[in-house]
Amino acid sequence: MKKLTQLRLKKEVTQEELGKAIGVSEKTISTYETGRRNLPVDKAKKIGDYFQVNWWELYEDERGWLLLRR
Repeated sequence: MKKLTQLRLKKEVTQEELGKAIGVSEKTISTYETGRRNLPVDKAKKIGDYFQVNWWELYEDERGWLLLRR
């Protein structure tokens, strides 16, 4: 999930810090960022609150298209 990684690095937050803030491990944040695991909506909402962004933007690409997988 490229958007999550970009946002986290822009805000200078570590995977560990973000994980603690939303109640998951550093490894789980890593799996969201690499796409090995889908980001659940409830966690996206917590990340949105943490970074003060719209949570659904985490699922969009550069063109604003939603990147949802089954």
